[in-house]
Amino acid sequence: SCHDLKPHPLRLPTLHVILLPLLLILPRMTSSLSSPVRSIPVVGDSTVKVGPGQFSTIPADLKKRFPKISKFAIVSDENVWKHYGPALLKGCKDQGLDTIAYQIKPGEKSKCRKVKAEVEDFLLENRCLRDTCVIALGGGVVGDLAGFVAATYLRGVPVVQIPTSVMAMVDSSVGGKTAINVPAGKNLIGAFHQPRVVYADMKLLQTLNDKQVKEGLAEAIKMGCIRKPKLFEYMEKNAEAIMKQDPEALSEVIFDAISGKADVVSQDEKERGLRSTLNFGHTIGHAVEALPKKEVLYHGECVAIGMVHEMAILSEMGHLDKKAVDRITACLKAYGLPTDIPEELKVADLMHKMTIDKKNKNGKIRMTCVTAIGASKPDPIPVEEALITKYLASLKKQ
Repeated sequence: SCHDLKPHPLRLPTLHVILLPLLLILPRMTSSLSSPVRSIPVVGDSTVKVGPGQFSTIPADLKKRFPKISKFAIVSDENVWKHYGPALLKGCKDQGLDTIAYQIKPGEKSKCRKVKAEVEDFLLENRCLRDTCVIALGGGVVGDLAGFVAATYLRGVPVVQIPTSVMAMVDSSVGGKTAINVPAGKNLIGAFHQPRVVYADMKLLQTLNDKQVKEGLAEAIKMGCIRKPKLFEYMEKNAEAIMKQDPEALSEVIFDAISGKADVVSQDEKERGLRSTLNFGHTIGHAVEALPKKEVLYHGECVAIGMVHEMAILSEMGHLDKKAVDRITACLKAYGLPTDIPEELKVADLMHKMTIDKKNKNGKIRMTCVTAIGASKPDPIPVEEALITKYLASLKKQ
């Protein structure tokens, strides 16, 4: 009868042979399909959560994270608000969170004393007390402005950052630097105020144009240059996929760039030394950015220009090999980033802006000293004004 049949000795091994590869593959399949949100600790209780698709879960996370907060104040700009504001506001209200919102005009001009005062007056009119949390929903301008408001409002209330640009995601939202611009220069009035959490959701970058994407990637290339050689190499080899916002490639770049910044901030929160190296490209870059130009150049584009010319000066001083300069310049060009100082800018005006740079000490202009791709000195080095002037003047003759 059928009951007398003995199990075939091959059955168990066959099942085992089929199942084992599946068991090995499944975790990889599920992890790549779900792209889990990864956390990066920064300093104190400040954390960055990196991963696509977390935007809709932010209100529930805020409720869990801030049980003692009685009011949330979203600060955004009019452009970003159209895309993401109503959904965030509704999500917060659905969670039972008392939430108000204020929109500023988009653009760098809003990062000023006048607009800061307007946001503060709005908070005061809405009777926001110390148990208020500011939510910065936007790019670098919104993040810097809202962060500075939070740092000074009632001597400091918590802030949460939801960056919506590559620049804000890889750089300005992480590390607690907040500031406004004044007539004398960029970011000269501000405070260190760590965001309690930064939600870096790559899906919020889908509304950006190419110019906006590549300016943020300049900061990621910068991070590769100063301390992450593998990030630089990855960006060098995968420019096309990254520019097309391939989810895996972009996630890799953003996670690595944020990790690099978090590592620096954890060692030097208040920029006593090491953190100043993050300003590679910013000495000349900020000067270019601060002066009126024929063409509109974003912050990251100015940093790209600054990196190229600071490298050339470092190479003249004997700190950096010419091959490295060429490789970094080629990488920036692969992302369509500008590398030339606009010809209408005068040497004297650029030098004047550089003399009021925040990195300067004892009246000396200082630059981040990159010594190889992925390596830099722990402190910016002084560079003689005569050398910079001579170099900039030589460009005019070419």
